[in-house]
Amino acid sequence: MRQFAACLALIAATGFGCDSTTAASDATAAADTPADGTSTQQDIRGMRYCEILLATLDGEQVHVDVYNTFGLNDCPDAAWAAIDATQVATDAGVTMAVLNGPRYWMMNGFEGSSMIDPTPRSLGGMEMRHAGSIDVPFATLGSLGKAPYTGTTVQRNSTVRFDAGDTVFELVGPDGAVYDMQSYSQQKVPTQTEADLATLADRLTLPAGWTYRVRTLTETLRITAVDGLATIIQDDFANSYQMSNP
Repeated sequence: MRQFAACLALIAATGFGCDSTTAASDATAAADTPADGTSTQQDIRGMRYCEILLATLDGEQVHVDVYNTFGLNDCPDAAWAAIDATQVATDAGVTMAVLNGPRYWMMNGFEGSSMIDPTPRSLGGMEMRHAGSIDVPFATLGSLGKAPYTGTTVQRNSTVRFDAGDTVFELVGPDGAVYDMQSYSQQKVPTQTEADLATLADRLTLPAGWTYRVRTLTETLRITAVDGLATIIQDDFANSYQMSNP
Protein backbone atom coordinates (compact mmCIF):
# COMPACT_ATOMS: atom_id res chain seq x y z
CA MET A 1 0.00 0.00 0.00
CA ARG A 2 2.98 2.34 0.49
CA GLN A 3 3.83 1.87 -3.18
CA PHE A 4 0.21 2.64 -4.04
CA ALA A 5 0.37 5.90 -2.10
CA ALA A 6 3.73 6.79 -3.69
CA CYS A 7 2.24 6.34 -7.15
CA LEU A 8 -0.66 8.65 -6.36
CA ALA A 9 1.69 11.27 -4.98
CA LEU A 10 3.68 11.21 -8.21
CA ILE A 11 0.55 11.38 -10.37
CA ALA A 12 -0.59 14.36 -8.31
CA ALA A 13 2.74 16.07 -8.81
CA THR A 14 2.84 15.63 -12.55
CA GLY A 15 -0.83 15.52 -13.43
CA PHE A 16 -0.16 12.48 -15.61
CA GLY A 17 0.53 8.75 -15.54
CA CYS A 18 3.40 7.21 -13.64
CA ASP A 19 5.50 5.78 -16.45
CA SER A 20 5.86 5.48 -20.20
CA THR A 21 3.63 2.41 -20.34
CA THR A 22 0.68 4.12 -18.70
CA ALA A 23 -2.46 4.50 -20.79
CA ALA A 24 -3.53 7.98 -19.73
CA SER A 25 -5.70 10.84 -20.83
CA ASP A 26 -4.23 14.30 -20.44
CA ALA A 27 -5.04 14.75 -16.79
CA THR A 28 -4.55 18.51 -16.76
CA ALA A 29 -6.31 19.13 -20.05
CA ALA A 30 -9.29 20.58 -18.22
CA ALA A 31 -7.30 23.73 -17.57
CA ASP A 32 -7.82 24.89 -21.13
CA THR A 33 -11.37 23.56 -21.44
CA PRO A 34 -14.62 25.49 -20.94
CA ALA A 35 -17.93 24.10 -19.72
CA ASP A 36 -18.72 22.28 -22.95
CA GLY A 37 -15.45 20.32 -22.82
CA THR A 38 -13.91 21.78 -26.00
CA SER A 39 -10.37 23.15 -26.25
CA THR A 40 -9.87 26.92 -26.38
CA GLN A 41 -7.07 29.46 -26.57
CA GLN A 42 -7.91 30.90 -23.14
CA ASP A 43 -4.89 32.38 -21.35
CA ILE A 44 -4.57 30.30 -18.18
CA ARG A 45 -1.32 31.72 -16.81
CA GLY A 46 -1.56 32.57 -13.12
CA MET A 47 -4.87 30.80 -12.69
CA ARG A 48 -5.30 28.75 -9.55
CA TYR A 49 -6.59 25.19 -9.47
CA CYS A 50 -6.77 22.11 -7.30
CA GLU A 51 -7.18 18.44 -8.11
CA ILE A 52 -8.51 15.36 -6.36
CA LEU A 53 -7.33 11.97 -7.55
CA LEU A 54 -9.69 9.05 -6.96
CA ALA A 55 -7.80 5.77 -7.11
CA THR A 56 -9.02 2.19 -7.10
CA LEU A 57 -6.82 -0.88 -6.79
CA ASP A 58 -8.31 -3.55 -9.03
CA GLY A 59 -6.25 -6.72 -9.20
CA GLU A 60 -3.03 -5.92 -11.04
CA GLN A 61 -4.13 -2.41 -12.07
CA VAL A 62 -4.53 0.92 -10.33
CA HIS A 63 -7.24 3.07 -11.94
CA VAL A 64 -7.08 6.80 -11.20
CA ASP A 65 -9.71 9.39 -12.08
CA VAL A 66 -8.43 12.97 -11.91
CA TYR A 67 -10.87 15.76 -11.04
CA ASN A 68 -9.98 19.43 -11.49
CA THR A 69 -11.55 22.68 -10.24
CA PHE A 70 -10.51 24.75 -13.24
CA GLY A 71 -13.33 26.68 -14.88
CA LEU A 72 -15.63 26.14 -11.90
CA ASN A 73 -13.93 27.84 -8.96
CA ASP A 74 -10.51 28.98 -7.78
CA CYS A 75 -10.27 26.37 -5.00
CA PRO A 76 -11.00 28.67 -2.01
CA ASP A 77 -8.61 28.11 0.90
CA ALA A 78 -11.22 27.42 3.56
CA ALA A 79 -13.16 24.98 1.41
CA TRP A 80 -10.00 23.17 0.34
CA ALA A 81 -8.65 22.91 3.90
CA ALA A 82 -11.97 21.42 5.01
CA ILE A 83 -11.80 18.49 2.59
CA ASP A 84 -11.14 15.12 4.26
CA ALA A 85 -9.44 12.86 1.70
CA THR A 86 -10.41 9.70 3.62
CA GLN A 87 -14.05 10.73 3.63
CA VAL A 88 -13.91 11.62 -0.07
CA ALA A 89 -12.59 8.13 -0.82
CA THR A 90 -15.33 6.53 1.27
CA ASP A 91 -18.08 8.60 -0.34
CA ALA A 92 -16.75 7.90 -3.85
CA GLY A 93 -16.29 4.18 -3.17
CA VAL A 94 -12.60 4.15 -4.10
CA THR A 95 -9.44 2.83 -2.46
CA MET A 96 -7.79 6.19 -1.87
CA ALA A 97 -8.17 9.90 -2.60
CA VAL A 98 -5.22 12.30 -2.93
CA LEU A 99 -5.49 16.08 -2.74
CA ASN A 100 -3.24 18.03 -5.12
CA GLY A 101 -3.12 21.77 -4.69
CA PRO A 102 -3.37 24.62 -4.63
CA ARG A 103 -1.34 25.04 -7.82
CA TYR A 104 -1.05 27.87 -10.37
CA TRP A 105 -0.53 27.50 -14.11
CA MET A 106 2.62 29.09 -15.52
CA MET A 107 2.01 28.33 -19.18
CA ASN A 108 -0.52 30.26 -21.27
CA GLY A 109 -2.45 27.27 -22.50
CA PHE A 110 -2.78 23.73 -23.75
CA GLU A 111 -3.41 23.06 -27.42
CA GLY A 112 -5.25 19.97 -28.59
CA SER A 113 -6.65 19.10 -25.17
CA SER A 114 -9.99 17.83 -23.93
CA MET A 115 -11.55 16.48 -20.76
CA ILE A 116 -13.40 13.23 -20.17
CA ASP A 117 -16.59 14.74 -18.75
CA PRO A 118 -17.28 18.48 -18.30
CA THR A 119 -20.25 17.80 -15.97
CA PRO A 120 -19.53 19.25 -12.49
CA ARG A 121 -19.33 16.82 -9.58
CA SER A 122 -19.08 17.67 -5.89
CA LEU A 123 -16.10 16.10 -4.12
CA GLY A 124 -15.69 17.01 -0.47
CA GLY A 125 -18.10 19.86 -1.03
CA MET A 126 -16.10 21.38 -3.90
CA GLU A 127 -17.21 21.33 -7.53
CA MET A 128 -14.83 19.62 -9.93
CA ARG A 129 -14.85 18.04 -13.38
CA HIS A 130 -13.44 14.77 -14.67
CA ALA A 131 -10.21 15.84 -16.36
CA GLY A 132 -8.57 12.50 -17.04
CA SER A 133 -8.25 8.81 -16.25
CA ILE A 134 -5.05 6.88 -15.69
CA ASP A 135 -4.42 3.13 -15.53
CA VAL A 136 -1.18 2.09 -13.88
CA PRO A 137 0.11 -1.51 -13.67
CA PHE A 138 0.54 -2.23 -9.95
CA ALA A 139 3.82 -4.03 -10.67
CA THR A 140 5.44 -0.74 -11.79
CA LEU A 141 4.81 1.11 -8.54
CA GLY A 142 8.06 0.04 -6.87
CA SER A 143 10.07 2.37 -9.11
CA LEU A 144 8.06 5.45 -8.17
CA GLY A 145 8.40 8.11 -5.49
CA LYS A 146 11.42 9.67 -7.14
CA ALA A 147 13.38 12.54 -5.61
CA PRO A 148 13.26 16.12 -6.91
CA TYR A 149 15.17 16.74 -10.15
CA THR A 150 14.57 13.16 -11.28
CA GLY A 151 12.71 12.87 -14.57
CA THR A 152 9.50 10.90 -14.94
CA THR A 153 8.34 9.91 -18.42
CA VAL A 154 4.58 10.28 -18.89
CA GLN A 155 2.10 10.05 -21.70
CA ARG A 156 0.84 13.38 -23.01
CA ASN A 157 -0.78 14.28 -26.31
CA SER A 158 -1.35 18.02 -25.99
CA THR A 159 1.07 20.88 -26.64
CA VAL A 160 2.02 23.29 -23.85
CA ARG A 161 2.19 26.94 -24.98
CA PHE A 162 4.14 29.86 -23.45
CA ASP A 163 3.44 33.20 -25.17
CA ALA A 164 6.03 35.65 -26.46
CA GLY A 165 6.73 38.48 -24.02
CA ASP A 166 6.09 36.35 -20.94
CA THR A 167 8.71 35.28 -18.42
CA VAL A 168 9.58 31.60 -18.13
CA PHE A 169 11.27 29.88 -15.22
CA GLU A 170 13.58 27.08 -16.22
CA LEU A 171 15.79 24.37 -14.81
CA VAL A 172 18.77 23.31 -16.90
CA GLY A 173 20.22 19.87 -16.26
CA PRO A 174 23.89 18.87 -16.41
CA ASP A 175 23.27 17.40 -19.87
CA GLY A 176 21.90 20.74 -21.12
CA ALA A 177 18.25 19.62 -21.10
CA VAL A 178 15.88 22.53 -20.37
CA TYR A 179 12.75 22.16 -18.25
CA ASP A 180 10.08 24.90 -18.22
CA MET A 181 7.89 25.42 -15.18
CA GLN A 182 4.32 24.45 -16.01
CA SER A 183 2.84 25.10 -12.57
CA TYR A 184 3.96 26.29 -9.17
CA SER A 185 2.71 24.82 -5.94
CA GLN A 186 1.66 26.15 -2.56
CA GLN A 187 1.67 22.70 -0.99
CA LYS A 188 5.10 22.99 0.63
CA VAL A 189 5.33 26.80 0.74
CA PRO A 190 1.77 28.12 1.25
CA THR A 191 2.86 31.73 0.73
CA GLN A 192 4.68 31.16 -2.56
CA THR A 193 3.61 33.51 -5.36
CA GLU A 194 4.64 34.06 -8.97
CA ALA A 195 6.73 37.04 -7.86
CA ASP A 196 8.83 34.73 -5.67
CA LEU A 197 9.89 32.66 -8.68
CA ALA A 198 12.33 35.32 -9.87
CA THR A 199 14.57 34.60 -6.87
CA LEU A 200 13.75 30.91 -6.46
CA ALA A 201 17.37 29.96 -7.23
CA ASP A 202 18.36 31.37 -3.84
CA ARG A 203 16.12 28.83 -2.08
CA LEU A 204 16.52 25.72 -4.21
CA THR A 205 18.89 22.94 -3.28
CA LEU A 206 20.13 22.22 -6.78
CA PRO A 207 22.09 19.03 -7.47
CA ALA A 208 25.56 19.36 -8.93
CA GLY A 209 25.45 20.55 -12.53
CA TRP A 210 21.90 21.96 -12.34
CA THR A 211 21.03 25.64 -12.77
CA TYR A 212 17.86 27.72 -12.48
CA ARG A 213 17.27 30.63 -14.82
CA VAL A 214 14.67 33.26 -15.63
CA ARG A 215 14.19 34.66 -19.12
CA THR A 216 11.67 36.60 -21.20
CA LEU A 217 10.47 34.93 -24.37
CA THR A 218 11.03 36.78 -27.63
CA GLU A 219 8.77 34.32 -29.44
CA THR A 220 6.07 31.84 -28.52
CA LEU A 221 7.40 28.63 -26.99
CA ARG A 222 5.52 25.41 -27.68
CA ILE A 223 6.52 22.16 -26.02
CA THR A 224 5.12 19.11 -27.76
CA ALA A 225 5.46 15.59 -26.46
CA VAL A 226 7.67 13.40 -28.66
CA ASP A 227 5.86 10.24 -29.76
CA GLY A 228 3.23 10.97 -27.13
CA LEU A 229 5.76 11.08 -24.28
CA ALA A 230 6.89 13.95 -22.07
CA THR A 231 9.44 14.21 -19.26
CA ILE A 232 8.32 15.89 -16.04
CA ILE A 233 10.42 16.86 -13.01
CA GLN A 234 9.83 18.70 -9.75
CA ASP A 235 12.02 20.95 -7.65
CA ASP A 236 12.32 21.07 -3.85
CA PHE A 237 9.01 22.91 -3.49
CA ALA A 238 6.85 20.64 -5.69
CA ASN A 239 6.88 23.12 -8.58
CA SER A 240 6.42 21.11 -11.79
CA TYR A 241 8.44 21.42 -15.01
CA GLN A 242 8.25 19.81 -18.45
CA MET A 243 11.32 19.13 -20.58
CA SER A 244 11.41 21.44 -23.58
CA ASN A 245 11.89 20.19 -27.11
CA PRO A 246 15.50 20.28 -28.40
